[in-house]
Amino acid sequence: MSAFWLKIIALVAMIIDHMGAAFPETFGFGFRVIGRVAFPIFVFLIAEGFYHVLKADDKTRVWKFLARLFVFAIISEPFYDVVINHAAISEINFFNDTNIFYTLFLGGAAIVAYEKIRKWQEKSHIWIFIPVAFVLLLLAEFLSVDYGAYGVVFIFVMYVLRHWDKKFLLMALLCLWQHEFMIRALFTYGTDAYPSIVWALIPATLVPVVLVAFYNGKRGLDLKRFFYTAYPLHLAIIAAVMLL
Repeated sequence: MSAFWLKIIALVAMIIDHMGAAFPETFGFGFRVIGRVAFPIFVFLIAEGFYHVLKADDKTRVWKFLARLFVFAIISEPFYDVVINHAAISEINFFNDTNIFYTLFLGGAAIVAYEKIRKWQEKSHIWIFIPVAFVLLLLAEFLSVDYGAYGVVFIFVMYVLRHWDKKFLLMALLCLWQHEFMIRALFTYGTDAYPSIVWALIPATLVPVVLVAFYNGKRGLDLKRFFYTAYPLHLAIIAAVMLL
């Protein structure tokens, strides 16, 4: 399976998720369950993207990649606030409860910082990187980015350990971690802790691991502009419907 098809699956799952968030009474919680497929795929692909860009050793491409993520984070935020945070136009906030592009940008920044420091100071790079990573994680929490500091760590770990032979097992564990409170509740209170539809979140979040396991390392059809534009565009359409 090429990166193109993984992006298509993630995009469709994300749109379904956002429709469920915007109109919960119409579509029900099942739409949010389907949406759990999207984020781990985006994590995997952003880590892959930075690997290939950094491998090419083209500084311009690296900074353009980061800049593109940042610009789309800003463009998308007003629509995200309306759709996901159910905010009024006057309540739009670029520094609180922010969209997934903020998460991808900070994850990408962590990757780039790590590689720059590693090349600059190979022997002690990890000790120099730790305070940089700490600042980025604090920023993720301060901005309340989608998936928080966990999301940034997820991206960075998938990049650093992309060649590890057990990376899919690690990815599965990281996917489950976002629902660790549910797993704890299961052992404490049993299945009565949540409705059955909510428990479906756990297997749903593992579906992306199976999908990326079939990734063939090829880009496939290159529609980069389409995929970037699709995020703010679909949010804008949903927001417009909500505000009608």
